This record gives sequence, structure tokens and C-alpha cells, in this order.
Amino acid sequence: MTGLISNLDTEGIIKELMSAQNLKKTKVENKITKLEWKQEKWKELNTKIYKLYTDSLADMKTEGTYLTKKASSSNESKLKVSAGSSAAEGTHSVTVGKLASAQYLTGGVIKPPVDSGLTEINRATKLADLGFDTSGNSVIKIQTGASEIATELVVDEETTIADFIEKCKEAGINASFDDTYDRIFLSAKASGVDNAFRITTGVSSAGDEREALKDVFDFDNLSSGQKAKVNTLIDNLRTASLGDDGNAMTEAEEALSDYLTTLQTDKIKKETEDAYRASLAKEEDFDQEVLDQKITEALEAAEAQLTEKATALGTAIGDYESAVADETLSAANDGGLKNLGLSDVDFSVDANGEISYSALDESAGASLIKASDGWITYNGAKFEASSNSYTINGLNFTANAVTAEGEAITVTVNKDVDAVYDKVKNFIKQYNELLEEMNTLYNADSAKGYDILTDEEREAMTEEQIEKWENKIKDSLLRRDDSLGSLLNTMKTTLSKSVTVNGKSYALSSFGIVTSDYKEKGKLHLLGDGEDTYGKDFEDKLKAALSEDADTVMQVLSGVTKELYDNMNEKMKTSTVSSALTFYNDKQLDKTMKTYKDDLATLEDRLKEIEDRYYAQFTRMEVAMSKMNSQQSSLGSFMGGSM
Repeated sequence: MTGLISNLDTEGIIKELMSAQNLKKTKVENKITKLEWKQEKWKELNTKIYKLYTDSLADMKTEGTYLTKKASSSNESKLKVSAGSSAAEGTHSVTVGKLASAQYLTGGVIKPPVDSGLTEINRATKLADLGFDTSGNSVIKIQTGASEIATELVVDEETTIADFIEKCKEAGINASFDDTYDRIFLSAKASGVDNAFRITTGVSSAGDEREALKDVFDFDNLSSGQKAKVNTLIDNLRTASLGDDGNAMTEAEEALSDYLTTLQTDKIKKETEDAYRASLAKEEDFDQEVLDQKITEALEAAEAQLTEKATALGTAIGDYESAVADETLSAANDGGLKNLGLSDVDFSVDANGEISYSALDESAGASLIKASDGWITYNGAKFEASSNSYTINGLNFTANAVTAEGEAITVTVNKDVDAVYDKVKNFIKQYNELLEEMNTLYNADSAKGYDILTDEEREAMTEEQIEKWENKIKDSLLRRDDSLGSLLNTMKTTLSKSVTVNGKSYALSSFGIVTSDYKEKGKLHLLGDGEDTYGKDFEDKLKAALSEDADTVMQVLSGVTKELYDNMNEKMKTSTVSSALTFYNDKQLDKTMKTYKDDLATLEDRLKEIEDRYYAQFTRMEVAMSKMNSQQSSLGSFMGGSM
């Protein structure tokens, strides 16, 4: 009831009564908002601190950073060079004796056989249409590198150019078919003799046993998809047999047996259903339960037949495995790889690592680039490799061309002062940017008097005014924060420490890395750096020290920064109030947030109870007034009626 009897604005009265109660809720909601802003502020800052820790600080603490070398080649068109930190300074003599190369086999144009009817050659073209024997006797073998196990493709009536390409890739070589020029391209994935490949074809002595195995499946009466499945399963058995892999052979045998059972049972089911449907007077008489019973009876009746098939399969599998184990490949009698514009490729490697290839069938139109290892001499010593990249004595060489007889390339190695100097500058820049932000947050002005805006207050302000107001609060959230203050103190104190080298004390300032005005609150400057407003007019002490005594610079700078790295690592270890890799008390903030949210939920329940009580009270008043009005009306009616 909402004032129908009393004519009071019940809703308005209760809203006013609840406004005072809602102040408590608003205060808790404001605490939650401020804490969310504080968590967000800390997460952003934590990301930046961690970046310094893992980036330039991690680089500065590593001694190898200060040992950077640079190398130059007197003939970069023939030899490129770069230096590692362990490279010996000075000049070195290098000659390039031979470049390593990868094996390439470029096929000739694939030409359809006369009267084949083929008008186009593509990936889907069947090898049978190109002249290959598809009785199961024709085998293509691909071997890569020093592998003793060949990847094989047994050619059947469904085998395509695409199947051949995929087998080559499976064997570990690059393979493609260009349908513009009708050529196959094969190449080793890496240079050198160890990565050369063989590709040969021939007639398998296990062909008859393979055909006998296929006959068990009634192969000629299968669909093209079923034939492909059978061939794949037999190929798997062949691969397992060649590899003498017992587990793989068992799996392949079981797969063949399962598929034979599937084919046989599917055939019986289909024949039974066809016969049942043919016996029906009309399709509406079909009964699935009747069909299921007939299929069950048919399978039971064929049990002996299925067992006989399974026995025949077992015998055929055993014969085929034995034939594969004793297999020989005789010369192809169907044109072999010539049908694909290719030629058999075989080779031998002598004791000196030189590779000798067998002659190509030139009539196929294929061309071969032979695989070879390369070699260079470094300061008179010979080094061989399967690629044109060498790492010798801390130097990385890339050979691009052979040097002429009597020609030597001079390689010069020096300290890379500029690279080290730039890394120090990068650290100072990253450190200063972070320090400035941390100082700003820690020393921010108080936001006293700035509360979270109410909806009414936001409606009365522009978006720009709202943003400025909220930023004032956000910017003050880490003011005098204990975790931030402690980290700031650690960073400044650690970088002001000294390191003793050979009995002498050094600090960062010894090499021109200094602070200036105290108002900058620890900001670093690099004396002699033309980009540093404060330090540009001073002598460049760091470059001089790097040129004259890089070892001392390394010990001092890496020592100071390593201590800072370790101190920061200590501060972000996991604890009861913080998580790992976190520089602030995130767990504690999460716990406080949960407390606030629990308090808010309790308050909301309490306010709902109070509001319900107010409504109940006003309802009772309305009911009472209604009864009183009713009684007055009845009394008036009685008095009027008795006169």
C-alpha cells in the first residue's frame, strides 16, 4: 500500500529515511573503487619494474655484456663474419676453399604415354596412367642422409603424383609439382653430403605375396575407397616389417584383421537387408526388429565362413611378412621414375667424404645438382662443414664465394666499445624513466577532500572535469606507499655502492655515471653523453675506461647491477602478503578487497531489511486507517438510520 488511504508520499518518505542509511553503503563502495584503482596502478607499475629487471638490468649484470667484440672482413662478398665475446682480438687469415651445396633433382617434363588419352597432367594424375606397373610389384624407395631406413611408396592403381610428392616429404626432402611446366622438383632440406638423398625404383620380390593378401579381401570387387584403405593397411604392415618393429607389426596385423571383419559383416548385413526389403509387399511393412533378428541369424550362420577368412588372412599376412623380410628389388620393367620425368639417384661416399653419384637416365630430362661439403682455412688450419656457416674460436663465418688461389681474406677483431656504451646508455634511460614515475607516484600531492563522485555530481560535470577529478585521486593512491618507498630506497642505495677491484674502490661515478641535483631524486646521468643535458659538457670517462681497462669496468658495473638484480629478486619473492614476481603486497590487497565486498554484502542485506521494515510499518498504518475509516462510516450510517 502506497498512501492510498493516508494520502502520504510513502515512496518519497522511505527514500529519504533510507538516504542516511545508504551513506554507510556508499563509503564501502568508495573504498572498493579506490582499492580497485590502486590494484590497477600497482599492476601497471609492477609490469614496468619487472621489465627493467628482465631487460637492461639483466643485461648489465652479465659479464659477457662488457666483453662484446666486433669483427670485420676485408671481402664481405666472399666471407661475412661476426664475433662472440670469446673471439681473440687481432687479425686472422681466412680462405674459402669450397662451398657446401644441397642436392637438387629437377625433373624433366612429364609426358603422357602415347594413346593414354591424358590431356592434362596434375597432382591427381594416376601413376598407372603414366605407365607404372600397378600390380603391387612396383616400389619407389626414398632415403635421406645416412638413414638406413627407406620411405617406400608401393604403386597401385590409385597412386597419384600427389601421393609420390607426399611420400618424398615424409622421407624428409622438399618436394613439389609445378603444373605450369609439368615438372617435379626435389631437394634436400640442408646442404652437405650427410643430407643427400637417394631415390630408386624397382620390382619387389614380395609382389605375389602382396597380391595374395589383397585377394583375401576380394580386392577387385571393393570400392575405390575400400581399395585405398586396404593398400594403406598393407603398406603399414610392410613398413613395420622392414623396420622389424614387433609392436608396429602387431598393430598393423590387428588393423588388417579388424578391417576384414568389418568388410565381411557389412557385406552380410547389406545382403540380408536387401533380401528382406525385396520380400516385403510394401515398404510400410518394414520392421527394424525383424531385420535385426535376420541379421543376427545371418551372422551366426556365416560364423564358419568368417573364421575361414580370418585363418586365410593370418596365413597371407605371415607369407607377406616373410617375403618382405627377404625382399629384393629387381630393375623396373615399366619405365620406373622416367615416367615422372625423373631418374634413379644413388651415390657412394669415399673415405675422404667425397660423394660419387651414379649416372642419370638422361632420356628422362632430369638434372642433378650434387650435394657437397664445404671447407675453409682459418689461420692455416682446414675446417670442413656440411653448411657454409662455421663457428671457430669465437668467430662466426658465412662463406659466400670461393677465394682465388693465393687470395686470403683478413678478419679483424676488436673490442666493440660502442656496443657496450650503448647498452649502458639504454640501462640508464630505462632506469631513469622508471625512477621518475616511481618518484612521482610516491611523492604525489595528497587528494584530501577528493571523494569518489556521486551520480548527481558526475551529471553536473563535463567528461574532462570528471577525468581530472578522478586522476587526482588515482595519482595519489601510491603516495607514501611502504612497498614503493622500500623499493625506491633499495634501487638508489644499491647503485650508490662501490666495488673493490685489485685493492682499489670504484663506484658508478668512477666511470662518469653520476647523479646531479637532489631534486631529481636519484636520476642518473652519463658524463660525456651528447644527448644528456647535464652530462654533455663533461669528459667522456666511460668510453675512455672501456677502451683502456674494459675488465675493471666490467667488474664494477656488473657487480653493482648484479647486487641490484639480487635485491629486486628478493623483494619479489612469494610471501604471505605477495605473490612471486610481484613487487607489492597483492595478496594483502586482495584480502582487503574481499573484506570490503563482504562488508558491502552484509550492509546491502541489512539495508534491505530496514527498507522492508519501513514498508511494513507504513502498510500497517494504511490498514489501520482503512479500518478506522470503515468504522466511522458504519457508525455514521447507524446514527443516521436511527433518527
